Amino acid sequence: MKKKEIEKFFPIPSQTSLKDKFVILKINKLMNSKTKNFIYLEIGSYLGGSLTPFLNNENCKLVISIDKRNQILDDERNEKWSYKKISEKLMIKKLKEKKLDITKLKSFDGDISDYKPKTNYDLVFIDGIHTDKNSFSDFLYALGKINKNSIILFHDSVVIFKALILINKYLKKNNYIFKIAKFKESGITGLFFGSFSKLDINKKITSTENFKKFCNDAEENLLIQQLNNRIKVEFKISRFFKNKFPYKFKIKAKEKKLA
Repeated sequence: MKKKEIEKFFPIPSQTSLKDKFVILKINKLMNSKTKNFIYLEIGSYLGGSLTPFLNNENCKLVISIDKRNQILDDERNEKWSYKKISEKLMIKKLKEKKLDITKLKSFDGDISDYKPKTNYDLVFIDGIHTDKNSFSDFLYALGKINKNSIILFHDSVVIFKALILINKYLKKNNYIFKIAKFKESGITGLFFGSFSKLDINKKITSTENFKKFCNDAEENLLIQQLNNRIKVEFKISRFFKNKFPYKFKIKAKEKKLA
């Protein structure tokens, strides 16, 4: 699919790349071929950009958006992201402006651990607080309410790769029938359960990469980001240090504001 073809399915700004969007569309199409009237859960919806393909999909009977809004969030890179002005009301407004049918949308302002679902999920997209602790918690609460044949997707895999490693071990230890797939050139990693685990993911969706190698590379990349975001080193040149250490270390935290 060309860029223009992909972008038309995402009329609202989102924090997903073009390749992420392509993967989401392919998953959406896969759900249509395998599951009738499927239920989609999204954790971390921002302005609702990644909800739109499912709101427009007649075969998706319910779209659930869970998000802890109006706060500043930390992540594993030691960055702070400000979502103070990103409210549920603003998301609904953006969706309505694009004339999207929101009658099947159910939103919850809070954490998934406090959400009491009345039905199980067929497809889950986890893109909430990007810490290993929160990602693992989101996964556990979603896992308890998925159907036998279902898919769980994670965004920004390069940031939460440690959580993904633990999740992979947890599922193996508990004898789940599943397949894990990290998509090439995308921040998305997928868990495919039941009949979905038997599919050739490379053919049905897009190319994948070796999960173990990806995690090894991500670890090195994350360490560099953490150092850049956390420690500032100032070098002072002096002929005689006068018993003073010639380096100054300052702890800093970057805050990124989102419109």
